Amino acid sequence: MKHIMVAHDLSDKAKIALQRGVQLARQHQARLSVLYVLEDHLPKVVLEKQMLVADALINQQLLECQAEDAQVLIKMGRPAQTIVVAQKAHSVDFLVMGDHHQDSPEFFSGTTLERVLQRSAVPVLLAIETDMTAYQRALVPLDFSLCACHALHHVYKLLPHSSTIHALHVLEMAEVHGVDNDSEISWQTSLFDQLVMDERAKLPLAGPQISHELRQGELHNCLAQVIAEQKPQILAIGKHGRGVLADALLGSLAQHFLGQPPCDVLVVK
Repeated sequence: MKHIMVAHDLSDKAKIALQRGVQLARQHQARLSVLYVLEDHLPKVVLEKQMLVADALINQQLLECQAEDAQVLIKMGRPAQTIVVAQKAHSVDFLVMGDHHQDSPEFFSGTTLERVLQRSAVPVLLAIETDMTAYQRALVPLDFSLCACHALHHVYKLLPHSSTIHALHVLEMAEVHGVDNDSEISWQTSLFDQLVMDERAKLPLAGPQISHELRQGELHNCLAQVIAEQKPQILAIGKHGRGVLADALLGSLAQHFLGQPPCDVLVVK
């Protein structure tokens, strides 16, 4: 991770994203940029005033975080499109955003966050946690898809070596007890064990400790149970590259967790 960008909208929730961006930039010795996008349809006098307000506010927050060396970028355009273009123009490899839907999951659809996630080629972190210490507990819902494995790899590299990552695979089967059902669970467990072993072998030796488990049941319920038990500080999920917030395991749950995040959420393509 060489260049982290924080997309700022001058809200209190964006300040949380900025603080997390500062923490991660220090941890990884990465460059930090803060981007604010002005809607270009506003009158010129309003744009000029808003630009001054944004520059002053962001620089004050950076001063409070002792991150005065961060680059402040103020651009005009449509927010989501401008953020994605800025990623490429400034060689950004990690984006941090705040919660943009006012505590109501119904407002997630159509937000700048959703539009950026549909277009971003780099990992996007939704930061909501106010505790700015380095992450120590992560949860990765892991199936056999490439995007889910990418999520595991990214969060492994993101977290400090002292942290733990819990990988969960949910086996959705009819709850019919018998030899065939038990055999299927045993077979799926061995496949999942092998998947985790194979993916771990691709990662650097020094890094977080990875645990894993397979649970049988309804997907949403199993994930909710494990989140309650593990109390992760970050949830890492994968998405397909076609701009749809879904992958083979999560489906609509990706959108659910972004609409109602239980912790910080990392979305990886």
